[in-house]
Amino acid sequence: MTSVDSDLVENLAHHDDYLTARELVQYLERHHPVEGPGVPRDLVEAYAEELDYDPHRLATSLDDRTTDSPTWQPGDRVYRIEGNLSIYPASWHERLADTTDLSRFVEVMLESVAAPDGVEVERGDLGVRQDDLITAVEIIAEIGRGEAHGLLRDQRVAGDIVLYAFQNPEEVVRLPEEDSE
Repeated sequence: MTSVDSDLVENLAHHDDYLTARELVQYLERHHPVEGPGVPRDLVEAYAEELDYDPHRLATSLDDRTTDSPTWQPGDRVYRIEGNLSIYPASWHERLADTTDLSRFVEVMLESVAAPDGVEVERGDLGVRQDDLITAVEIIAEIGRGEAHGLLRDQRVAGDIVLYAFQNPEEVVRLPEEDSE
């Protein structure tokens, strides 16, 4: 039987909304440490059971969203990695697990950004939402959210990344413009 953390169950129970399957996976990736990337599906199901979530609805939602793709896919996907589930693809975990260099995270995350058909966007105008970046660093690099925010601040000050209106968590993080000399 998979063991759940009663404090995490209590925290989850205080959420005003029913978490989606993907949101539950994300929460557990952030707060329930396991060996390797992602979290076991039976762990997700055990938490859902403790929260009185509809098991059929959860299973259907996970089945509909889970992919074996090693690279980012559009939509609210959950990725199967080494038998576990993650909100990030295996390629991101492989490429970013050993770094806290936020510019690397932004580079990798931007590889999955595609402009709509017929629209051309300068690469320098693309960015990653601050909260998305912090969550990715927290999960993949396995560091605390406060430490991830500290990295964001320090690397912004050092000029490694650019964050416009950095007080706004909805703002995007971009790579600095390259000198054309």
